[in-house]
Amino acid sequence: MPTVREKILRLYHSFDMPWRKYILFFVIPLNVIMLAISFYLLITFPMMGIFPYVIVLYALPSFGVLTSLLFPLIRGERRKNEIEKYMHLFITRMSVLASTQLPRKEIFRILSEVKEYGALSEEIEKIYNLVEYWNLSLPDAARVVAKRCPSIMLADFLDRLAHSAEAGEDFEVFLEKERSVVIETYAVKYEAAISQLDVYKEAFVAMLISMLFFAVFVAILPMFVSGDVRIFLYLTLLAFITVESVMLYAIKVRLPEDEIWHNRKDARSQAELKLLKTLPFTYLAVLVLFLILLVMSIPLNAVIAISITPLFYPGYLIHTAESDLINCDENYDAFIRAVGSYVEAKGSDVTAMERLRKHDFGKLTRHIDVLYKRLLTRIDKKKAWQFFAGETGSNLISKFTDMFVTGIEMGGNPRKISKIISESYIKMIGLRKKRYQSATNLTGILYGLMVGMAFTLYTTYNLMKMMADMVKYYPVNLQQYIKIPLLAAQFPLDTANVVFLSLLVVHAFISAMMIKIVSGSHRHSIYLHFSMLVWIGLVVSYLTNSVVGQVLHF
Repeated sequence: MPTVREKILRLYHSFDMPWRKYILFFVIPLNVIMLAISFYLLITFPMMGIFPYVIVLYALPSFGVLTSLLFPLIRGERRKNEIEKYMHLFITRMSVLASTQLPRKEIFRILSEVKEYGALSEEIEKIYNLVEYWNLSLPDAARVVAKRCPSIMLADFLDRLAHSAEAGEDFEVFLEKERSVVIETYAVKYEAAISQLDVYKEAFVAMLISMLFFAVFVAILPMFVSGDVRIFLYLTLLAFITVESVMLYAIKVRLPEDEIWHNRKDARSQAELKLLKTLPFTYLAVLVLFLILLVMSIPLNAVIAISITPLFYPGYLIHTAESDLINCDENYDAFIRAVGSYVEAKGSDVTAMERLRKHDFGKLTRHIDVLYKRLLTRIDKKKAWQFFAGETGSNLISKFTDMFVTGIEMGGNPRKISKIISESYIKMIGLRKKRYQSATNLTGILYGLMVGMAFTLYTTYNLMKMMADMVKYYPVNLQQYIKIPLLAAQFPLDTANVVFLSLLVVHAFISAMMIKIVSGSHRHSIYLHFSMLVWIGLVVSYLTNSVVGQVLHF
């Protein structure tokens, strides 16, 4: 297990900019600018030399030095995460190519051109360039790149690859063992992140309850202190936004990126195309409704609730499409294994599709039928498969179909390729199901929190109204004889209503973002949960106002 010092040194060694260039064009200019700003402030404002203002003068150069030291680490960490994010897919694709008996150098050339792997493709391209243009052997090139690679996982793999190549081990056999190791490592990290999500849920609930207690305390603060408490209400809103945003960022960073939808541009699903046509009209409807209702002098709660209602439709479109997409994902494994068997037996993917289109593969059946019709034209087989993968909308289907088609094009055995793909795909789908279950649990918790939050805030609001009415009945000059803050208390009811309403809307938005991140849904899927959460919060607040208001005789 590498130490922290070794990890930091590796990140510095992996910095892909020449150090002389970095120091001349980044470090020196940044630190000179920070020092110049400090001297300018000191000359222009002599008071800056006195404590505590002098802290600013020291902070600016310190910021420059710290940024210069941390930038290579941050950049290296980002590249490391990008490499390890795609490592399992990279090994699977390499295994598919190795099964075609291609030369190793050619396999590295093909992999270096798969730009969707980002930093990982760049590292593989370095190996290919060292072999092709610098005449290094593959083991030596792999070791050179491994020393400067930010990811220890990739570095270890390249070292093992170098030893295997020197020992004369069959490349396909080597990758078969490596694939199981890498996928298992990925699965362990994935499951650990999902398990840790339960801790985040409990921490989020605990922090939200604490913040609600703070909001209640601020609301009744005029009973104990004199003066304007509106600033404390605004600080409460800021504290809520900060705490929830930090928790959202922590969840996003901790969970592995595993998006349900693909991001390819050559083909999109019908649902996504319909969504893109709908969104401009949805945004326009939200804006028009908001402006119209705003000038009608109706309560702000009703203005917000009615204005965001159009967002429900695109959110519902995505929700329905994702249900179909998940069904396609669940049936793809059986489909790809059947394709491999049929193509090996019949020698033609057209004949295979003709047979398979008659089978029931759930929501995938319609896409198989369209694929068969495109293959039957014999215009462009590769394009036909690309459209098939793109129109399902699935990220996994898109990636694994590209692997299958590439392997077949290179002359690989269809049954063997489909078996390699199937083993990795089953593991990914198993991890996805655990993630969906965790997302479902989180969704229930967030909806419950919205109900509790709306009830608590607007019960507090009604208590403020009650106390404000109580103060009206005290004689104006009574405060001269009895020094009780409550007698002179000012309860900013309008400000409290706006702040509490803002808290509900902000909580609904951040909750919708959390559900999207945990489930890996489409970026526009937040509209469904956002609109529903806001409506739930505002309906509960209206009922709370009615019921609690009657109980308190308003």
